[in-house]
Amino acid sequence: MASDRNKIRIGIAEDQSIFRNGLVKLLNDIDGFEVVLSVENGQLLIDALSTTPVDLILIDFRMPVKNGIEATKEIRAMFPGIKVLLLSMYDDTEFVELAIENGANGYLSKDDDAEEIQLAIRSAVETGYYLNDRTSKMFIAKMVHAGKIQPAFEEISTAVFNPNEMVILEMICNEMTTQEIADKLFKSRRTIESARTLMMNKVGARNVVGLVMYAIQNGIVSQKPK
Repeated sequence: MASDRNKIRIGIAEDQSIFRNGLVKLLNDIDGFEVVLSVENGQLLIDALSTTPVDLILIDFRMPVKNGIEATKEIRAMFPGIKVLLLSMYDDTEFVELAIENGANGYLSKDDDAEEIQLAIRSAVETGYYLNDRTSKMFIAKMVHAGKIQPAFEEISTAVFNPNEMVILEMICNEMTTQEIADKLFKSRRTIESARTLMMNKVGARNVVGLVMYAIQNGIVSQKPK
């Protein structure tokens, strides 16, 4: 059966068959997604990629034969256009840095829900990277400044951000929560959320982390990596 090129073609490498099969069903039920490859380890994935084109791969961190990190390094060298998201139970900075340094475009926790998985896939395909909103903004700044994260966003003039948005953006980049920003600016939480959503839409970011990446990459906030 021919693949629909209007859909994002997805490959999965995961050794736990129950989780893998559940992921296949979940993704195939999402409009615009199509799982075209599903295997149980990294080596089988690499072997299949020469004959089965994919746009993005979800790959387990821990697998027999060839694990996620090893496979990602090879995929990045052999198929540079494929986006890779690592799957793991880990969610700490060291793991995220390891994943990105070895060629991953981001990661997903196996605890993430369907909405988060969909968001991650679309963000990775559209901008080249996905990190969730739990990721430290200081860590993101460090990785962007070091050139380890080079996301692609809409090319817009930074002048589209008005002075109020610039203030909010600075606060977001400095790890302030929505409620803290609202309290500081004497605004409602809803007002801050609306402003944040508008800014994300302007640059094509899928979540707050994408907005932070854009701000740091374009030098429009004063934050420097520690």
